[in-house]
Amino acid sequence: MTIALLQELLLALRDNDSNAFKAWLSLGIERLGEPVVIELMLDGLNPILTTDEADRLVGWHLGVSL
Repeated sequence: MTIALLQELLLALRDNDSNAFKAWLSLGIERLGEPVVIELMLDGLNPILTTDEADRLVGWHLGVSL
């Protein structure tokens, strides 16, 4: 389940799709809980995200389009 959610997140990031990211975030929190999603994002994504992708991810969270 966690791997499938991570794959969906990576696809949303690759496609620069903020709606898919928000849907992933909501589903992940619902199914796994907020602490697990936060850990997944911090431990799983930090090594593979570029600086631009990380900035865009933060912008999505804040509701800003970068």
